[in-house]
Amino acid sequence: MTAPQPSPIARHYRQDDLLRKIDEALDRLYPGRITLTTDELHGVDEFHTGGHAATRQLAEHLELRAGLRVLDVGSGLGGPARHLARHAGVDVTGVDLTEEYVDVARRLTDRVGLADRARFQQGDVTALPFPQASFDRAWMLHVGMNIEDKARLFTEINRVLTDDGLFIVYDVMLLGDPTLVSYPLPWASQPEHSFLARPREYRSLLSKAGFEIVAEHDHRSQTVPLLRDAGDARHRNSTPYNPAGGDTPPASISVAMGTDAPAKVASVLQNIEEGLLAPTEMICRLR
Repeated sequence: MTAPQPSPIARHYRQDDLLRKIDEALDRLYPGRITLTTDELHGVDEFHTGGHAATRQLAEHLELRAGLRVLDVGSGLGGPARHLARHAGVDVTGVDLTEEYVDVARRLTDRVGLADRARFQQGDVTALPFPQASFDRAWMLHVGMNIEDKARLFTEINRVLTDDGLFIVYDVMLLGDPTLVSYPLPWASQPEHSFLARPREYRSLLSKAGFEIVAEHDHRSQTVPLLRDAGDARHRNSTPYNPAGGDTPPASISVAMGTDAPAKVASVLQNIEEGLLAPTEMICRLR
């Protein structure tokens, strides 16, 4: 009996040696260091446009208090979940489709001593393995572009939230002609595996799933400068990191997305600057 083959999305993200690459990047950042903090991992574990600055801003919108249960939908390498666990004192569960990402997230979380507050498991976010009303808050950071059935996704998130639950979507959304969108992109190397949707489609699907959108923010002005900076990651990753000299740590996207990361960063930046795509946040409450 042959083992089930990973989906095209999982294959897109899998590298098989990602932990080694991250360890090498951390060694360049902090030579000889064994113990690290969550703040010192930001150069390798924030896998979305806007990076850690966006994580901090979005976290403020979650209305967190110590002890709340938070679901990180499509948790990637675990950076945002660890930030919430460390700085908000909440209990975070992350779910991601890619087994390698889940393994790396667990190992990094162990390394910073947060395994008791941030846990990760492999799973399909359109069929969440949790009982009804398991979480007080949920967020997804650049996940919807990989999900074709967003209606099912939002219905599942509604199911696992408590009645006073709050849910934040932060996705790259489609504004222009989809045939003009350039690839490869960080979430897909070809359009067949990219499920971009317009803000009005998100609004409609979220409403049908029982959510009220209480605020919406276009993040292009914050993310474009950071993407331009990430485009220089090849140079930064090939030279020693010097915090005293004001150097910027290597962008996580350059570590997590492999050797073609510069092309992917360039494409997403071009698409945003041409008005085809926009990183967009929607803050939603259950009705």
